[in-house]
Amino acid sequence: MKKLALAFCVLATSLSSAKGPSPEDFLKGKIIISDKALPTKWSSVGSYVSTLKNLNKGTLWYDRKSGKLTVQYAAFFSKPVEDVQVNLVLYDITAGAHTQKVSTENFMTRGDRVLFNSVVFDKEDIEGNKKYMMTIEDRRRVIASGTFILRTEGPHYSGKVTFSDDDAKKEEGQ
Repeated sequence: MKKLALAFCVLATSLSSAKGPSPEDFLKGKIIISDKALPTKWSSVGSYVSTLKNLNKGTLWYDRKSGKLTVQYAAFFSKPVEDVQVNLVLYDITAGAHTQKVSTENFMTRGDRVLFNSVVFDKEDIEGNKKYMMTIEDRRRVIASGTFILRTEGPHYSGKVTFSDDDAKKEEGQ
């Protein structure tokens, strides 16, 4: 009878841990960054992870008219965060340096392993045509990170050059 009870306990323990891996296990320490809405529900962990990886953008563009960009992100942590507040920090890493650009607070439920949120960048505040690293920090310790290049359109030139009469006369005299 003791052996049967022990076997039942071992079976119950193995079934409760046989739940399988979650997306957090595959993406731990990463931030998925996109300009499109990120899905928050899934039918299969593998297909969900694949979908998120496909939505992750290496390059984002400011809107031409508004000069703004809404960045959707999902941060995955290796273990539950035992706090209700984490910080989103943006570093300019274009030339290899880590210059902090932005720091904002995010609130979440204690014990969560994932954070879905969005942030709006304005090209007046965050320069375009640079490489950035986005991190989620808990008590100044990086718990997830991701990188991207933020692009903006430069000035458009027609290629047409016009000289004044004085410039033209100087050119002829030489």
